[in-house]
Amino acid sequence: MKTAGLIGGVAWPSTLGYYRLLNEHVQRALGGLHSARCVIVSLDFAPVYADMAAGNPDGARKQMEAAARQLRAAGAELVAILANTGHFAADEVQAASGLPLVHIARETAAEVRATHPSLRRLGLLATGFALDAPFFGQWLGESAGFELVRPDAGERRALDAAIFGPLARGEATPETAAEISVLCGALIARGAEGIVLGCTELSHLLPWLSPGVPVFDSTDIHARAIVREMIHP
Repeated sequence: MKTAGLIGGVAWPSTLGYYRLLNEHVQRALGGLHSARCVIVSLDFAPVYADMAAGNPDGARKQMEAAARQLRAAGAELVAILANTGHFAADEVQAASGLPLVHIARETAAEVRATHPSLRRLGLLATGFALDAPFFGQWLGESAGFELVRPDAGERRALDAAIFGPLARGEATPETAAEISVLCGALIARGAEGIVLGCTELSHLLPWLSPGVPVFDSTDIHARAIVREMIHP
């Protein structure tokens, strides 16, 4: 099994969820007492978020590049960013580590296309930073051919308030899920045939979400892809 290098802490609740998923998927694949071989560099989310909010993505990118170099030095054989938003710096992280990178948007696009080939319009819930970055459009749109239904300005503010508020603090509640359900309904009303949870923190709300269309959890899709690469000869 290869050792996965994981950039986490952005924010910590999603890293906690990833650790559980990676170990569960390894155990399903290999059985017995097998668990995930991994090295985690967990960043302090406050300065990362401060750089992004101040319009200084280079500061956040440099922190992730430094983490990537730490992972390589610690023996990682592949690298993954445990956050959708962090994939704005995926190319730089891969270059800094010198390792193969398992890309969350690429894997999500491939999964949705393979399992639901008839879908054409996908609703996308993500942070404002991620929605403004090109990677979702590149992988889900240009490469996979989906038309993306994105939140409007007011919906983005509501999403960011939930993600960078209670969810980033590990406080997933039915009340927050109800707010996200309203946003799902708005995207469906505008033609979305499925919903992509394009923020790792949103996966913690899955027990309460039932929008009536397929929901694609990018976190679990990404975790399964990381394990695939870990156990691939």
